[in-house]
Amino acid sequence: MKNRKTVADNFALFEHHDADICAVNETWLAPEIKNHEFVPREYVVLRKDRLGGRRAAGGVLLAIRPHLQPRRLQHLEGDAEVVWASVRAGRLLLLVGSAYRRPNADQEYNSALLRSLECAARQQHNYDGVLLMGDFNLDIKWDIEPPVVGVQPAEAFIDAFAEMSFAQFVKTATRTTNTSAKIIDLLLCDVPALVVEAHVVPGTSDHEAVVAKLAVSVQKPISAPTRVPNFQRANWPLLSQVLEQRLDCVSREEGVITAWEMWKKILFDTVEEFVPTKKVGGRRKKKHPWMTKALKQLVSIRDELFGEWRSAGTDEKRQVYLNARRSTRAAIRAARDEWLWRLGLGKSHSKELWRYINSKAKVPFEASIFEIDGRTVTSAQEIAEKFSEVFQSNFARAQTFPYVRRNAHATSTTAQFRGLQLAPAHVQFLLQRIKTAAPGCDGITAPLLKNCAASLSSSLCHIFQRSISSGEIPVDWKTAAVTPLYKDGSKEDVQNYRPISVTSLVGKVMERILRDQLTEFLEAKDIFPASQHGFRARRSCTTLLTGLFDAWTAILDERSGSHVHAILLDLSKAFDRVPHGRLLSKLQHYGVGGDVLRWLECFLTGRTQHVKYGGVCSAPVEVLSGVVQGSVLGPLLFNVFIADLPKDISSGFEQYADDTTLWRVVTTPEDADALQNDLDRVYIWCENNGMLLNQRKSYAMDITRARAPLYFEYTVNGAPIEYVNKQRLLGVQISSDLRWDVQTDAVRAKAARVLSFAARNLRGCTQRVKRVAYLSLIKPILTFGLPAWHPTTQANTTKLERVQRRALRFIHGRRPPPPQEAKIMPIQMHLDYTDLNFFKK
Repeated sequence: MKNRKTVADNFALFEHHDADICAVNETWLAPEIKNHEFVPREYVVLRKDRLGGRRAAGGVLLAIRPHLQPRRLQHLEGDAEVVWASVRAGRLLLLVGSAYRRPNADQEYNSALLRSLECAARQQHNYDGVLLMGDFNLDIKWDIEPPVVGVQPAEAFIDAFAEMSFAQFVKTATRTTNTSAKIIDLLLCDVPALVVEAHVVPGTSDHEAVVAKLAVSVQKPISAPTRVPNFQRANWPLLSQVLEQRLDCVSREEGVITAWEMWKKILFDTVEEFVPTKKVGGRRKKKHPWMTKALKQLVSIRDELFGEWRSAGTDEKRQVYLNARRSTRAAIRAARDEWLWRLGLGKSHSKELWRYINSKAKVPFEASIFEIDGRTVTSAQEIAEKFSEVFQSNFARAQTFPYVRRNAHATSTTAQFRGLQLAPAHVQFLLQRIKTAAPGCDGITAPLLKNCAASLSSSLCHIFQRSISSGEIPVDWKTAAVTPLYKDGSKEDVQNYRPISVTSLVGKVMERILRDQLTEFLEAKDIFPASQHGFRARRSCTTLLTGLFDAWTAILDERSGSHVHAILLDLSKAFDRVPHGRLLSKLQHYGVGGDVLRWLECFLTGRTQHVKYGGVCSAPVEVLSGVVQGSVLGPLLFNVFIADLPKDISSGFEQYADDTTLWRVVTTPEDADALQNDLDRVYIWCENNGMLLNQRKSYAMDITRARAPLYFEYTVNGAPIEYVNKQRLLGVQISSDLRWDVQTDAVRAKAARVLSFAARNLRGCTQRVKRVAYLSLIKPILTFGLPAWHPTTQANTTKLERVQRRALRFIHGRRPPPPQEAKIMPIQMHLDYTDLNFFKK
């Protein structure tokens, strides 16, 4: 499957037979190759690659549709080249396997496969049937009844098959040469009535494929057809004119809730009247755009000729089939190559390009399988409910925290922020700049708001004014559809996802107006500490890292034996744990009051959310704490909440949102005690503010160039923090000696992997598309975080230059032009440029 020449053939085979369960042998894959580079996205892929050889070889996989609820059973596999999984087919629970036995396998290899069969036999009684598929390379004549066994280890495997009561259903040769025809690819089942038919069909390698039909009725999920507005065919001038006339009555309505419902009804009624509709859902999407109707007919003709050859068995018929196979294969590959060449051409095709890249790089969320309470679950409703339960647990323990007034900022004698300045022209400006995004629960889409901005701005400005003056917010603005976003760890664990809320686009416009004016007020009052670099203008990860590394480097340069102890802290689920009462009291303390504070209280409280997954939604739950991740106001409100954390901290202190680094020069135990005291202050702040300081994910580092390290124990609530020699901070690998070998190696390895991915999947594209892929996918990896870190040695610079030279060959061929002619800045020049550009800003 790794052979890029056969990629098109493999996808054509998948599409032609549309199987629910696929077993593949000799995949020849490496771990860095992603599943959906060679298997359609409609499948859950369970694979076992052969590792350790000098070249790629062997390997097995199962590709199973998610509605069959596949669950991998690794405890049955051992060291053998086999993948076992359980599937739920209708009312039946089946055990399916994909196994490979290489030719001339030694005793150890055969024993491992036999042991796996023994393990499966011990579990056989738990299943309604067992199905095993694979290339066994056994010297057995299966076309004779009973089968004639040749040399060992054929007899041992025949005994193992008999032990499991297997029947073998492949009766015609699966590998044919000019001198021989053998049945070496087997389909084994312990319930013969389960297999309705099995026959050999043309494959994509020197082996033919085997297709079987099982006596199981399984309904493949298809979304119900619906009709939606077709905005591409909308008459925008006419629609805007009618909306402006009809929405004039909204400005006379004083109640914000009534005005919003009226505005929404007029909008939807007008769209329904003047915008044509289109049908979506109800049928399967076209899987591979290069598989035209003519190509599908060509594949059918090839299969018919294959059947005629197998029936007649003559050399003449075989040659006719081989000619047809050769022509079909060439046509399929040419069609895919042409499609790739046209990919990305023109402005309208950029979405198609990135859709193709993402289809190869990312696992479809709805095709994922999850472990819940020790069992594999693929039911969309159950997964959505479990995600909702996990996200709800993040704020289930929210309490009312009384605010302890501090003297850091005066509140009664300084400026107050009590109202908003609203104007239809500004609302129109924001509507016209709405980015393409998913609509919220109110169903109002970005194209509608953007193209009708002029006619909608006055009525929306009135609604915003009534909302801020009354302190009321429509329910639609406070309802969120939550999408789980993977963080790290196992993708099968629902705990390793964070919630991203999809909220009303109209509500976000209101949030943006408030955020801009509130940010200006708070920045003018110097509320945010200098240590906070997250979600602030002219600050970023790079500004934090640059300042931090510069300070540490200066200390080590001044005295090479110095020790800087840094503690990298983890605040668990910080955005979800923010207590609303404490946040509102801090806003009031910083001078926010009147209509704005009342509106923010309504914005934070009484919210509901539900998880959307696989076309279904969980039951709605109340949001008891936290700032909304995915909202416009959320980051600003979090910065307000955490602004008083650095108070009374004497050690070095840097923050990017909730990522916190505490550090100090340590030479004596007294210095370590001072750092521990500051760590205790952070812990006490977290306890008083409803945060959770996670000791298990917090780490200490001794930053030094001295030969002998200097360690003191630091604790969180009595639990010691682990020391590490290297740790990732905001995407950059820090080493305890502040050298950049580890970071350079990590960047080079990641960039090389992504470049290999691009080379495999964009090989037939134009130079322009390849260049776009390099500048969008690979170059940002090479340059992320510069100039905070810098490959200061020539050896490290050379490592990055090698990746770029390889990228130039990917774009231009074996003899690429110099970087200047290719209009791609050389690595060393880019390093200098980023330094100059950063410090100029």
